[in-house]
Formats: sequence, C-alpha cells, structure tokens
Amino acid sequence: MKKLLLNITLIAVTGIIYSCYEVPPVTPAENQPPRTFVFLFPDSSISQQQSSIRLSWWGDDPDGLVIGYYISMDGLHWQFTTSNDSVISFPIVGSDTSYIFRVAAVDNSGNQRYDTQVFQNGINFGPEPFTDLNDNGVWDDGEPFIDIGLFDPEPATILLPLKNTPPVVRFLEALNGNTIAIPETTFSVASFGWTATDLDGDETISNIYIALNDTAQKISLPGNTRFITVKAAPPFASDIVEAEIFIGASTVPYSVKLPNFRLDSENVFFVFAEDIAGSISQMIQMPSATAEKRWFVRKPKGEILIVDDYAAQDAAASFYYSVFDSLGLLNKTDIWDIKLGKTSQSTPPLLLPRILSPMFTETLKLFKYVFWYSDVDPTLDAAQLATQNYLSSGGRILFSMIFPPDVERSRLGDFLPVDSVGSAFDLPLFSGTEINPTSQASALGYPFLRAGSQMGFIRNFYPSPFSAISLYVVDNDQNKIIGFKSTDSKLVFMGIPLHRANGDPFNIKGFFEKVFFDEFGVTR
Repeated sequence: MKKLLLNITLIAVTGIIYSCYEVPPVTPAENQPPRTFVFLFPDSSISQQQSSIRLSWWGDDPDGLVIGYYISMDGLHWQFTTSNDSVISFPIVGSDTSYIFRVAAVDNSGNQRYDTQVFQNGINFGPEPFTDLNDNGVWDDGEPFIDIGLFDPEPATILLPLKNTPPVVRFLEALNGNTIAIPETTFSVASFGWTATDLDGDETISNIYIALNDTAQKISLPGNTRFITVKAAPPFASDIVEAEIFIGASTVPYSVKLPNFRLDSENVFFVFAEDIAGSISQMIQMPSATAEKRWFVRKPKGEILIVDDYAAQDAAASFYYSVFDSLGLLNKTDIWDIKLGKTSQSTPPLLLPRILSPMFTETLKLFKYVFWYSDVDPTLDAAQLATQNYLSSGGRILFSMIFPPDVERSRLGDFLPVDSVGSAFDLPLFSGTEINPTSQASALGYPFLRAGSQMGFIRNFYPSPFSAISLYVVDNDQNKIIGFKSTDSKLVFMGIPLHRANGDPFNIKGFFEKVFFDEFGVTR
C-alpha cells in the first residue's frame, strides 16, 4: 500500500514538472493606441457661414487611460488640450472655403521623462506640454509636464464646409421706411448715411468704398464708416474738383480726397462694402438709377448766402432779393431755401432729419456772410447746431427771426448772446410803429426804422451785458429790446421780419448797408 502511494506521488510530481517546462510562458500584450471620435454639437450648423463653431470629441483606450488630445486645423500645426470640447474659430479666407478638423487622443504610456520633441506616426507634435514655473519659455528640471504616450494613428476628422456671406449696405431710412435721399439741389456739400451689416459679424467688414460719378475712381474708407460729409470749398480751379471727406461728426478731413465732384452739374454717389474675405456687397447709389429726381450740385457764386427759412407766401423773398440787388451784391449772393423752394434762385428744401449736422454747418461755411430770415416758425434745430460752429470758423451772420408763442426759450440761448427772452407782446406792432436805435446804436450809425405793415409775435430780449450790445427798441421803450449784436460784431439779431420794417424804404436799405459793409466788412 505504501508502495502504491509513493508511485502515485511520484507520478503527480512528474506531471507538475512536465507542465512547468512544457507550457510556453505568457508574453505581455503590446500597448494599444487609443481611438478618437469627434462630432458637431447639435445646436451648431455648417450650412451657413460661421466664423466659429462648437465641436466635441472623446477618446477610448482599451488598455490604458486617455490623458488628452492634440487638435489641428491644417494637419501641420497641433495643439494639446485636456478638454473634450471647444468653440473653434476659423479664419475667413475666401467667399467659400472648407476646413478639415483633426483630433488625436493620447494615452498615459509615456516614457517617464520630458521630451523636447514628440514624433509619432510621421508627425512632429512638438515638445511635451509643461508648466513654465519660472516663465523662461523652456522646460527646466522639476517643472510639471504631461508625459505623452501613444497617439491615435488615425486621428478623427470632420469636414467643415463654410460659406462666407457678403455684406449688405443700405442707405438710412426715415421712420416711415423711406430712404433719406439727398435733396435735388445742394451746394458743394452733401452728407450720406447708410447701414452696413454682415451675417458673419459686422466686425468682418474691412472696407467701405465710395465714389462720385465714376466707380473706377473709388476710394477706401475704414470698415466701420457709416456716415460721411463730402465738401468742396471755393476757390475752384475747375468745375470738376476733389472733395474733402469728413467721417461721422469729425471736423478733421480724412486723409484722402474724393475725386470727380462735378460743380454746376448732376452727380451720383456710390457706396459698397467689402469683408475680410474679399466678398463685395451690392453697390448702391444715390439718387437711385430708377429715381425720377436727380442731384444737382451748385457752385457758390460768391461770399454771401441768404438762408430763406420762410414758409409764408408773401413778398419776403422778392423784397430781400431787391435789397441785395440795390446794394450791388447780387452777383456774389446765393439763396438757399431750406423750407419750400419757392424761387428759381433757391435750392429745394433740405431734408434735415439725421443729416442736419454737419451738412448744414459745412454748407454755411462755404460763405463768409449769411443773412438768415424766417417767419414765426424758424428751423431752430439748424440754428442751434450750426450758428456757433459757423461763427467760430470766421463767419458773420444776420438774423431776422421771430418765434412762436410756445417756443422753448432756453433753446434761443444756444445760438444767441442773450440772458433771457421775454413773452410775445400783447399787441402786434402796427404799421407806422417806430423802431428806434438805442443811443449806442445811433452813435454807431444805425438808422431809424418804421413798421411798414403789421407784425405779430414780437417779443423783447435781454442781451447779455458781457457779450452783446442792444441795437433797437420799440417806441423808445427801453424794456422792449428787439435788436442786438454781439460785441465782436460777428452776429446781428433782429427779432422782427425786416421786410415789414420798410416804412422808410431808404432806411431799411441803410440798415443792411450798415450791417454788411460796416459791421461785417463786405466789399462791393
């Protein structure tokens, strides 16, 4: 029995030894690279142009851990990230373009040392990422780094076809939706406003191009330009001149002038936009090609401008025309009707909303001397915006202006040297009412005046004692000051319609002679 047991034991031991030596040893499996996947976020779209898009990606490693990803837009330049998603920005380089986004997952099978170059699968991914503790731009011993393992040999890719949308340019519109058009006739100043938008972002508009009459002579403006004023000031060498450009509300001309501005002729203004990809908007023009109206540019005749701000249908325009004719100044005088366009010598009404300044002011600056007359409804917005700017540029101005009973009196102080303004007189000035110069005005040579017809809505003014001199009172009543001038003689104001102060015709002519020849220095 013992012998049998011994034999069994020996057989068992022999079997174990045989097994140990006959079964080949198990070899460890080779490290497997990770796999990578990428997709668009559901709320992203590539059917229309976008300058950025949101992408997501992830990796899977069968025998390790994914520690990060390398991403690339061109297959040459790669960037490491531990994130699984990002908003990727694309440079717009053409009207239509496509990008291939690549992402490769990296596992944790690094070599436990810092590598200045990571080269796998025929691609140089650059140095391993590290934390630059001393900000010297290179890895130093002890600085943390990411030990890059194996890359996915077949990075995940996604094709992103992108379409660039060209800009859209439109001229400014009024509240009723109609385009704010240039007046049919202007002097050699005009303002234009437009909107310029781009679905890719308005900031992608790189250039605004404008031209006069010939698009081959266009010039480029900054991409954010939305409003300009063009101006050609006398003296003129010819009837085709270059115009200065004022962008926005700037009073400093742009560095480049706009050619081909035609005087005493019709003009057409063109504008279009270009984006950073070179896509061009549709060109728009004013007046439009289908418009019945045209834009005629008048060349100023001389130094004097009459601003006709008079809506009533009476003899005011013809009266002042005759006065300047009698003074021998008509050959150097232009008439600008900003209300009705009543006479053949006047321009049609100026469209004031949104293009009032600087167009109005710069038009006044074409002339050295201005006579501005109105009835009971003067264009106060224009007077407020333009007067001080015009005077500061060296201009001289005579106002003949009355105001409605409900006028906001504080507005008058914006352009007149007055401390306050009184209420309208209870009774009108009847025909024959004396309008007398103050003692100081009389000493200066201002003539006596008389109402030739009834005047209503007349009020008294309180000129500033520091910047104005009283000129005229009613019936020698020193509390009824209706005329004054600035101490520097740049501004003369009469709070009556001067064409109705012609009870003594020679005296009203003498008043204009005093103002224009003596105060303003006009030469015949």
